Amino acid sequence: MPLFGPAERRSPTARIVHGTIYVVLTLGAVTMVYPFAMMLGASVTTDLDLEDWRIIPAYLTDDVALYRKWMDDRYGDNFLIARRIHRFDASDFRFLEQMPDVDVQPPAVQRRVTDWLACVETIPDILLQAFYLDLMRTRPTHQKLAAWLTERYDNDIDALNEKFDTVYRTFNEVSPLEVALTHKLRPEDAPLRREYLEFRKTFGPEDLMPVLATDGFQGYVERHIGRVEQLNRHLGTRYEALEDVVFPTERPSTPGPWRDLWDLYVTKRFPLAVVRVEGDFDEAYRAFLAGKHRDYDKRVADYNAQRGTALPPLARTRYPPTMPQDDLQFADWVLFTDQHVPPDAKRLTTVEGIWRDRLRNTYGTLDALNDAHGTSFKTWTDVMPPRAETDVATFWRNRDGIRSEFFWRNYRLVLDYILFHGRAVLNTFVLVAMTVLGHLTVQPLAAYGLSRFRLRYAHKILLFLLATMAFPPAVAMIPNFLLIKELGLLNTYWALVLPGLASGMGIFLLKGYFDSLPQELYEAAMMDGAGELRMFLQITVPLSKPILAVIALASFVGAYGGFMWAFLICQKPHMWTMMVFLWQLGHENYQSVWMAGLVIAAVPTLLVFIFCQKIILRGIIVPTMK
Repeated sequence: MPLFGPAERRSPTARIVHGTIYVVLTLGAVTMVYPFAMMLGASVTTDLDLEDWRIIPAYLTDDVALYRKWMDDRYGDNFLIARRIHRFDASDFRFLEQMPDVDVQPPAVQRRVTDWLACVETIPDILLQAFYLDLMRTRPTHQKLAAWLTERYDNDIDALNEKFDTVYRTFNEVSPLEVALTHKLRPEDAPLRREYLEFRKTFGPEDLMPVLATDGFQGYVERHIGRVEQLNRHLGTRYEALEDVVFPTERPSTPGPWRDLWDLYVTKRFPLAVVRVEGDFDEAYRAFLAGKHRDYDKRVADYNAQRGTALPPLARTRYPPTMPQDDLQFADWVLFTDQHVPPDAKRLTTVEGIWRDRLRNTYGTLDALNDAHGTSFKTWTDVMPPRAETDVATFWRNRDGIRSEFFWRNYRLVLDYILFHGRAVLNTFVLVAMTVLGHLTVQPLAAYGLSRFRLRYAHKILLFLLATMAFPPAVAMIPNFLLIKELGLLNTYWALVLPGLASGMGIFLLKGYFDSLPQELYEAAMMDGAGELRMFLQITVPLSKPILAVIALASFVGAYGGFMWAFLICQKPHMWTMMVFLWQLGHENYQSVWMAGLVIAAVPTLLVFIFCQKIILRGIIVPTMK
C-alpha cells in the first residue's frame, strides 16, 4: 500500500519524504553508474593515460593529448631519441604540454618530407626498425603481424609451426623479430626472421624508424663525456646542445680531439655489421689466426665436414672486408677488426650517408638543396633527415585514424584473445546453457514436491537446504574437487556443472513462491483428471515465470562469472572458460586491456538482465495492479 493517501500527497511532509526517497535512489544510481562509466573510459586508454581516470579520455577531444599518446606509442622506450629529434623539455611523454613548433604546410617542408620518405624505402633492412614493440604485444606492429600471418597461413597455426619448427598456440604469440643494432651484432638470417622482413615490406616508410648513427653517438657522448659544456671543453667546440652534435660518416681529416673521439667510437661502439674495410690485411689476418689457433686447419676441416661448407685452409685464407656470417670466422674477424684494423681503413654505411648521397644525386649542389628544402645548411655534414617534420606531418595526415585505432585497440585485442585463443566462448556457452537448464529443471521439481505434498519432514529438508548456505563456497571446493577427481570427470563439462546443479537457496525461494499460488487451481485440475506433471507444466510454471526468471538470472551470473571453480577443476587450457582466459589476459597485459575485458564480459550479463527484468517486473506489478 502507498505511504500516503491521495489527500496527503500534497502535504509538506509527503513531499519531503518523496524528495528524500528520490535523492537516495539517485545517489544509489550514481554510485553504480559512475564506476562503470570510469571503467568504460579506462578501457579505451593505454598505459600512458590510464591513471588520468576520466570518463571521457582527453585524447578523444584534445589533439595535444592524442599526439602525446601517439608519440609514446611510436617511440616508447626510445624516448631519448624522440626528445633529441623534437627538442622536448619534458622528462617523459606524459608531460608533453604542447605540439612541437613545426609547420608542415609550406611546400618546401612537404618536399623535404617526401624526399625523406622516398629515401627510407632504399635503406637496408638492418638499418630499419619498426617503431616501439612492447612485451605485452599490444602495439600496432604486433596486431598487424598477427593479422598478416593469419591470412598468409589461412588461420592454420599448425602450418606455421610445421614450416618453422615452432610451438606457437596462436598467431598473436608470434613476436616481431626486430634486432638491436650493436657493435658486435651479426645480422640474423633465420627463416622466421626472413618471414618477418617479408611482412615488414607491407609497411609504409612512415611506419619504419631508421637507425641513425648520430643517435648512438649522442648517447655515447652523454654517457662517457657528459653534458654539452664538458663536450665543448673536450673538443674545443661551441655546441649549444648535444642535439646539435652530428656524427660524421667519414673520418675527420684534421688530427685532433674530434678525430680521436670518432676513432674511439668507431672502434668500440659502431656496428661492425655495416662496416666495410678497405686495404690489404690478408697477411696480418693469417698471422693473427695462426697465433690464436694452432690447429686452425683442423678446425676448418671439422667445420666443413659438419656444415657442408668449403672454407679454405690457413694458407689460402683472406681477410673478409665485411662481417662473415659463418660461426667459425665471426668471432675472430670481430676481434681482429677491433684490435688490428686502423679506423681510417673503415668505411661506414649510415642512414645519414645514404640520405646525403641521395640529395647530392637529386639536387647536385648544397645551394640547390637549400632552395628546394627551405633550409640553410652550410656543409653536407650538417644535412640531417627531417624526422621531426615527418613525425608531425604523419600525425596530422592520419589523426582521425590514430584516434580511432586507440579507441578500439583494447577491444580488438580482447576479442581476438577470447575468440581465437582456445575454446573460451564455446566452453562458456556450454557451461551456461547446461547450468541454467539444470537449475530450471532440478530446483523447480524439488520445490514443487516439497510444496505440493506437504511432507511431515519438509521443514527439516528446508533447514538442511538453508544450512548449506551457511558455509562459504570455498569450503566445499576441496571435497568437490576430490569427488570429481575420483569420478574421473576432471577437465570435462560435467565437472563444471554437476557440483552446482542444485541450490538450497533456489529451492527455498521456489517453495515459498509455489506455496503462495492458489490451491483452487490445482483442485480444479485434479477434478478434470490432470496429473502432477501436467499441473506442474501448465499451472505452476506459467504462474511462476517471475521467480523462474530470477533463478535463471542468478544461474547465468553464477556460471558465466564463475572463475575459481572453473580454474581449479579444468586445468587444461582447452577447457578454460572465458573468465579464466580474461584473468590470464589481465595478468599478461596493461590494466586498460583488463578494463576492456571487463566491459566485454559485462555485456552478456547486462543483456540477460534486461531480458529477465521485464518478466520479473511483470510478476511484481501486474498482481499488485489487480
